[in-house]
Amino acid sequence: MLASAPADGDYVANGIWGVDLARKLATPEGREAHFLIDVRSRDAYGQGHIEGAVHMELAGCISAGNLERLPRGRKIVVVCDIGDVGPQVVSGLKLLGYDAAVLRTGMNGWVRNGFRDQVLADISASYPVENTPPDLIVPAQTGLPFTPPGDEDYPIIEREVKKAFASMPLEGDYAFNLIHPAAVNQQLEDALAEERIFILDLRREEDFEGVGHIRGAVQADFAAALLPANLERLPRDRKIITVCYTGNTAGQLVLMLRMLGYDAAAMKYGMVGWKMTPTTFFYRKDLDKAGNPVVRS
Repeated sequence: MLASAPADGDYVANGIWGVDLARKLATPEGREAHFLIDVRSRDAYGQGHIEGAVHMELAGCISAGNLERLPRGRKIVVVCDIGDVGPQVVSGLKLLGYDAAVLRTGMNGWVRNGFRDQVLADISASYPVENTPPDLIVPAQTGLPFTPPGDEDYPIIEREVKKAFASMPLEGDYAFNLIHPAAVNQQLEDALAEERIFILDLRREEDFEGVGHIRGAVQADFAAALLPANLERLPRDRKIITVCYTGNTAGQLVLMLRMLGYDAAAMKYGMVGWKMTPTTFFYRKDLDKAGNPVVRS
């Protein structure tokens, strides 16, 4: 499934920027081609949501009743507050055969809201990086078609996805299977950090080395992360922290790792939240263009 994620176009790695979604929804054909689900709190949804978006509670979005509401022939776009928890929902839906993507910067990339100032502060951080090359990895071919599971497999997958969401922590440093970059940096200041955490960087090799990576990180391309040879490198007795460009693919992988029995969490914002990167420009640009209409209910 990871290798089938789009490598180019508007939905790279199963994510879309707010400015691109707004362009698509500006036409009748675009609105018909998309189905939006909003997994924010009921209060946040009521205060303003994208027209046509259907509200689903995060914990129950994979329930049988909600799955029956989702169309198979339309692109499902998952909307959360800042694009951090939505990727886990996308991962679950993709496993169940739906065509899903996340709004990369969440509602914060659709309309200016109360999260904007905090997000801008978070992505202005400057934590230390290393520029050493990665160890050898097992690569995967990209752009491969995803062969859906057989009908007999879906009940099993649905059960495991539900279990993963049911076990999601709701508070603490790893609430919603996420961790803030500042908390990661604080952990790394402890001499025993390498015995407790394992950082898995999903970016391309050239960015891992050229832009820089977090100390001690191991690199594996997103498309290859679940290959058996790469899974063998992952410890069962340490917290695995996945890191990518903006937090999108890291969040998608976290759900799958947890379904496989690993203790995993994604770093919010990805490397954009760790230091200035080439992706920071696109992230800020998306926030700057967030001036789209919302409806209230």
